[in-house]
Amino acid sequence: MRQSVLDVSARYYLNRRVAIVGTLPVSMNNFSMIYPPKGPAIGQRAGWDINGVGDLALVTQVSLVDPKDHPFENCIVGLGMKIPTGNWDERRVIPNLNGQNFASRAVYPAAVMPGDGGTGIIATVDAYKTFRVNRFLRGKTLFVAGSYLSNPRNTNGTSSIIGSAGVPLTPNFLDELTNSVSDAYSVQTGVSMKVPGTWNKPKLKGLRMRLVGRWEGVRAHDLFGPAGGYRQPGWAMSVGPGLTYANGKDVLMIDVPIVFSRYINASRSAVPGPSNGNTPAPFNPDRNLGLVAPVSITMRYVRSF
Repeated sequence: MRQSVLDVSARYYLNRRVAIVGTLPVSMNNFSMIYPPKGPAIGQRAGWDINGVGDLALVTQVSLVDPKDHPFENCIVGLGMKIPTGNWDERRVIPNLNGQNFASRAVYPAAVMPGDGGTGIIATVDAYKTFRVNRFLRGKTLFVAGSYLSNPRNTNGTSSIIGSAGVPLTPNFLDELTNSVSDAYSVQTGVSMKVPGTWNKPKLKGLRMRLVGRWEGVRAHDLFGPAGGYRQPGWAMSVGPGLTYANGKDVLMIDVPIVFSRYINASRSAVPGPSNGNTPAPFNPDRNLGLVAPVSITMRYVRSF
């Protein structure tokens, strides 16, 4: 799986401490599978591109302390909603799990879809501190950010990998024929600092390099509402380099997260075995598609008003 995301954000300040932020992601994803998926390097690999505008997020953010009095440290909390503007039923000509019967099917895993089909509640927190006195830490910024997306909707009606399997199903799979609309969470922490040699270059004074660690996941059960349908709950941890460039009211951020650990809930991620169509094959993260790409590129552009 290959994953690239560009988040385009607009931030409007109502006053120094309150702002409304709108974020619209643009996804550029690719997924591939080995058909029939009997094991690593057995079969023929095929892949498809999935691109499109994602779900719009509107969040009201409040700074806990006045930025004018605390320009080098703050904690910002946010609450808002996610609107399902992205397509949650992208289709391609894909074979069944036996590698046969090519037909128009919903792409999978659901993580490659631009949208999820749910209207959700978003809670966020961002905190940072820039050091000014310690010689080693001077000019460096430590930050932490977290978000939780609550999706009360049960399923979105899109055929899941179970529904598109094309093999006989036992009753235990019949409740997983459509994709679940799942809760998701993300935690980030890291450090940023000026790029050496840019202090005396006016056009580069807003350039900073950073190192970011991430923990992102999908829950097996939602905070509110039912959690039916098919989902692949679990989490992934990554770390990677990044750059930020600030110029007036514009900020551009680029990160390259590299996954070093992941966990997938085997009990909720099982897929019917292609051999007999009745017994799930032994759990294999590669066969069961996983959560995120091993390496991805995330970009965010923010314009403030």
